[in-house]
Amino acid sequence: MPVLYVVATPIGNLNDMSPRVRQTLESCDLIAAEDTRVTMKLTQVLGIHKPMISCHRHNEDGRKNEIVERMLAENLSVALTCDAGTPGISDPGEGLVAAAWEAGISVVPVSGPSAVVTALSVSGFDTREFAFYGFLPREGRDMDEKLRQIRARGISVVVLYESPHRARELLRHIDSVLPEAQVCVCCDLTKKFERIDRGPVASVLARLNENPNAEKGEYCIVMDLSQLPAEEKPSEETDVTPEQRLAMLLCGGMTLDEACAKLKEEGVRRNEIYRAKLKLISIAEEITR
Repeated sequence: MPVLYVVATPIGNLNDMSPRVRQTLESCDLIAAEDTRVTMKLTQVLGIHKPMISCHRHNEDGRKNEIVERMLAENLSVALTCDAGTPGISDPGEGLVAAAWEAGISVVPVSGPSAVVTALSVSGFDTREFAFYGFLPREGRDMDEKLRQIRARGISVVVLYESPHRARELLRHIDSVLPEAQVCVCCDLTKKFERIDRGPVASVLARLNENPNAEKGEYCIVMDLSQLPAEEKPSEETDVTPEQRLAMLLCGGMTLDEACAKLKEEGVRRNEIYRAKLKLISIAEEITR
């Protein structure tokens, strides 16, 4: 019977390789690798020689069915690997796993390293409940909006990934949107030059800015949002229509033109102001008839 093994490989330190991972790579018929060059380096160190096929983010949609069809036709056992860590966790693999399930193929996890769990374990934060968001949007405005959405969902501990050249930028945005957050910033986990820093986001960012090697190594960042103050409730004016707001300003002594200008300053769109103005004029005309 064909079997798909989802194989977690070391995220840096080869000594984290379990005997079961090695056994699986030795016994499988084919390795479906995120990058065959990366996985080949690993298998060469282990003295393992197996045929490989690439299955990465850009070809998985088309290749998953090809692999599944081969597994069924040739009764193959396949080991799915990513470049480091566990496939499907912000890495390719979920498409092939889903296709295997749909085809009735057994899916077997071969557990091992994961940057998410490793970073959580050293954070010292309360991880009984956490959320993993992977990479946030790259654009600053979109990143800020995503951080606000994360806060609104009320999860205390959040795990993010970031590339070496953007880690400081991410922390700057966290400091701007969530300044009370505590962070545990992990870089090059399990590797020779592993770096882990923990504390208020502003303090960690300051130390990172002083580090000449800050742009080396992949980052996994854990945020603790449990100490953030409660968000202010929106003012009652939030649900006020432009017509109601215009009437309130008129009752406060403003002229119609002054009230319209005030609405424009408050960010109300011009066409909405115009419709509100016409509606109030129409109401006033009906009253005076």
